[in-house]
Formats: sequence, structure tokens, C-alpha cells
Amino acid sequence: MTTTTDTLSYSLSNAAYFAFSDIIMTATLSGMEAASVWYFEAQEVAEHVAENMGASLEIGASIVSAFSPRNRWATNIAQALAFSQGKPVSGLQNNLRMAEAAKVDGFDALKGLKTNAFARAIAGDTDAVVIDVWMMRAAGMDTDSPNKSQYLALSHAVRRAAADQGITPRTAQALIWIIVRGSAN
Repeated sequence: MTTTTDTLSYSLSNAAYFAFSDIIMTATLSGMEAASVWYFEAQEVAEHVAENMGASLEIGASIVSAFSPRNRWATNIAQALAFSQGKPVSGLQNNLRMAEAAKVDGFDALKGLKTNAFARAIAGDTDAVVIDVWMMRAAGMDTDSPNKSQYLALSHAVRRAAADQGITPRTAQALIWIIVRGSAN
């Protein structure tokens, strides 16, 4: 039996799939290149964080992700590296709490769909899809914060669009993000 929620999720996923596919089709060669290396470069940051702490890549990626909410990428990197070196970190206290928890629990410390997927993508999961404000805008959504069903529908749409283009979902998400935001940073 199909519920109204299932129908709405399917409709949202389909609409987002077409929006994402259209955006991907506008990609330049430089945009594709930036998207294809973005998560590899982020993984290098996570590796430095992990190395500083004598920890696993999972923990390093989780700490990087913990500092991502409401931060620009450069600030995110600076905070994660400072944290990994035992230096004081200013900013959102929730991010600091997540980073502390990530030292022990890795991915499991990140309860939000976005932060958890971001950590997994940084750690090398090519199927992980991060849905943030820029992805919501790319999908034409009228909110910046997806609920769980919206998040899952948009993630599915990215995976479909990626499969059509023969790229990983992680790279497709990075490409859409770069095109919509207008920069890889």
C-alpha cells in the first residue's frame, strides 16, 4: 500500500533528480575536476587530524565533519586541525561537543544525517551524499534544512543522477554543490 508520504517522497526525488541532472549537464571541465578531487583533498585534512591524534581515519573524518555546521570550509579545517593539536577552539559549542564525542565514537557520534554523511564521504565512502543548504537550493526547495524524508529523497536523486553520468554519488554531490554555490571553497 502506497502512502501519501511515499508518493510525496517519490515526487520530490523525481523532481530533484531532474534538477540535479540539469545542473550536472552545465558542468565545465574545471568544475568536474574540482568535484572529482574535493573529497580526496578533504580526506587529506582528515588524515592530518587523525595523525595528530594517533587515531583512525574514521575519527579524523568525524572530527572534521563535527566542525562543519555553520562554518566555511577554511574555518572548518582550521578548527579541526587546532582541535587535533589540543589547542583551544572557539565557535559553536555543539560542534565542539560533537568533536569530543567523535574522538571516542567516530561516525556514531554524528547523529545528524548531514554530518554523518559528510564524515563518511570524507573517509572514502563514494556512496555517501551530503545534503546541505546548497543542495536544498539546487533541488529548488523552499527550506534550507531538510527533514529526514526530504534528505533521503534528495540523496536518492543524487545517486540516480550520478549513475546516469557514470560518476560516484559523492562526486555528483560535490559537483552540484560547486556549480550552485559558485566555488569549491
